[in-house]
Amino acid sequence: MKKKLFSQLWIYFAAIIFLMMFVVLSVFVGLLFMINHYQLLTPEREGHLFPFYFIIFLSLVIGAALSFFVGKRILQPIGNLRQAMSKVSKGDFTVQLDEQQQMEDVEELYHDFNVMVKELNSIETLRNDFVSTVSHEFKTPIATIKGYVQLLQNDSLSKEERQNYLERMLDGTQQLTHLTDNILKLSKLENQGLGLDFQNFRLDEQIRQVILFLQPKWEQLNLTLDLDLPRTNYFGNEEFLYQVWLNLMDNAIKYSQKDSSIHVHLSNEEDEQIITISDEGIGMSNEVASRIFDKFYQSDTSRKTKGNGLGLSLAKQIVELHHGTIKVNSSPNKGSNFKIYLPNRLKTS
Repeated sequence: MKKKLFSQLWIYFAAIIFLMMFVVLSVFVGLLFMINHYQLLTPEREGHLFPFYFIIFLSLVIGAALSFFVGKRILQPIGNLRQAMSKVSKGDFTVQLDEQQQMEDVEELYHDFNVMVKELNSIETLRNDFVSTVSHEFKTPIATIKGYVQLLQNDSLSKEERQNYLERMLDGTQQLTHLTDNILKLSKLENQGLGLDFQNFRLDEQIRQVILFLQPKWEQLNLTLDLDLPRTNYFGNEEFLYQVWLNLMDNAIKYSQKDSSIHVHLSNEEDEQIITISDEGIGMSNEVASRIFDKFYQSDTSRKTKGNGLGLSLAKQIVELHHGTIKVNSSPNKGSNFKIYLPNRLKTS
């Protein structure tokens, strides 16, 4: 883009300068010829200066036309861009330039500028939302811990009450730890990208390990697990894929009804692995399903359910780093079905 823009604008400027020099030189030579041939400046030929004046007038007209062309076609678009950039530098990300321009280079330049401003606007909105949400997420457990610390200062508390308050404070610290861990992992993914380490490991065994780790949770709800996990070797990032199954299984358990079932299936296809995790829980509407992978999005605005809205966003980024996709199909009170597609021939470069 830069090379094309530079080369074409250089041609425009070079052509204009050459034309102006050619016109000036032609006028100068023409004047010398007419003065010499017709002896226009001699006293006896004072009445025959009309051609001389005409050539001067014509030169002025041509010069004015060239100046207008340069200003209209080249300098004015650059001036418009400068003014727009000045507004953006002051924080106005609503500026948009008219992309319908006669010069192709200016049209492309305006288009790139408009795209840049839209991206900056999105980043600024995301930053504001991020700061606001993170502040709220940190504020809630900190306020809880502070409240219980103040209660613990009461010497008349029974041993059971004191133990109960300590456990709730521990829950608050664990919530803060979980939040900071997820933020750090997201930051690592966004900055490190495909620079992550990839290796061969047993995908089916990894999913089983996650299920065993969450056993206290699904046993408490008396959930039945329907597992179909054939032996599968996979080449990917073991550490981060573990987080995918952990987040999806944790959500499936969290939103399941008591005495219901969770289905976990792994399908070995020729080009990809398909992992399906479905529950028979509360489900979600289409509107919620379309936003569950957004950072910090929580359908429960009352925040009665535990979580910080980062788990599914983290899972989606990890899957995409493996050039895969994650899809959800859900209906209210009919459960949710998550499908993850991971390609077998992963490119690491």
